[in-house]
Amino acid sequence: MRTVDTPSRTTVRAHDGLRLAATLATPAQAPSRAVLMLHGEGASRDHDGFFPRLAKELAGHGVASLRFDLPGHGESEGRQEELSLSALLNVISAGLASLREHFPGTPTALAATGLTGGVAAGYAARKGDEVSRLVLVNPLIDYKEHFVDAQPTWTGDFLDEPTGRALLADGRLQLSPTFAVGRAMLNEVFWLQPRGVLGGLTAPTLIVHGAGPTDVPLESSRAAAAALTCPNRLVEISGPQREYWQAPVIREATDWITAGD
Repeated sequence: MRTVDTPSRTTVRAHDGLRLAATLATPAQAPSRAVLMLHGEGASRDHDGFFPRLAKELAGHGVASLRFDLPGHGESEGRQEELSLSALLNVISAGLASLREHFPGTPTALAATGLTGGVAAGYAARKGDEVSRLVLVNPLIDYKEHFVDAQPTWTGDFLDEPTGRALLADGRLQLSPTFAVGRAMLNEVFWLQPRGVLGGLTAPTLIVHGAGPTDVPLESSRAAAAALTCPNRLVEISGPQREYWQAPVIREATDWITAGD
């Protein structure tokens, strides 16, 4: 294992001017790769301690990493209800640009969880030259199913009257104690479908399902893996292992990201 520098706090400036609170982890020597880590809905850049542990392990293998709080999350600027799938794509773009600024010429990878999984896959499919490897943990691929079809306040693709009035009054729908959505996200999920671009991915892709509690059905990850034509692997974590998922996922992710180094 290589020596590791102390992680440093920094700021990533999004395309729309928001300042995103971030942490940069750097190996003591010049990194062989750099990874952008993206947390899921309602979480933060530490993702219950998972991302700091992954960052430390990667740094020990000569890989730098950057993680930040999504807009409206943690210490970052912005409001959750202003977040959209397009905004998330731009957030990824800004994060990768920041990595390239810190480590010019270093191959960059993406590691995304939950909400950011589908947009990370979509970004990698469209910007294959920017993403060398991809790790998706419990990736949310079917946004409409998650935000519309599975919600009791929607019927026939229409929001019920009381909830619609509440959305108009508040500008947000509180889907969980830590996450709210706005009108932009709810409209986008009808038209932006990451599953349709999975076949265009060229970056070697690791999908891990069952890393802790998740609302994403197992069949979603299995279908995503089946749609891939790039080198890929699906890892399913079940049973008692789901209570102690961080160590095996860190091992799998590190091996995948550093393959060929």
